[in-house]
Amino acid sequence: MPLPHLLLFLHISFFIIAITISYGPLLLLRLAYQTDEVGNIRGLALVHSRLGPVTFLMYLFGGIFGGLTAISFGFDLLAPWLVIAYIAFAIAVILGVTENRTWPLRLAEAVRRTPDGPLTPEIQELFMNRRTVAVLAIDIAWFFLIIFDMVIKPFS
Repeated sequence: MPLPHLLLFLHISFFIIAITISYGPLLLLRLAYQTDEVGNIRGLALVHSRLGPVTFLMYLFGGIFGGLTAISFGFDLLAPWLVIAYIAFAIAVILGVTENRTWPLRLAEAVRRTPDGPLTPEIQELFMNRRTVAVLAIDIAWFFLIIFDMVIKPFS
């Protein structure tokens, strides 16, 4: 396998792993929330709260292999679509280490001290407050932007 193709494979693979680790538990937590039972959320929340460092590394490796892929294919590193990708990736990392890192930690702490039974107002607020819902919507839209940029390569 030629080196550029191997690097591209690693770039895509690490991002798929990172997205799966990021959003798989979040989807399951949203489904568990619908049961209105703390016990159904607790295990998922405790696991999800520990995934932050691994998730960050997967995104970081995806970004590193993306840069190496661009170099190995001889892309202009200042091509507009790559500049868009750098900015979008930086913003996604900032969201990831701030908003997306603190929410699972707060949820894990809340379910850790709450007995089994119906969801408390505190846990309901963690799922339904406007900021949490807005960040999730921005995250999903952001991934669409990044994928659009990588596939269409606008302004090139």
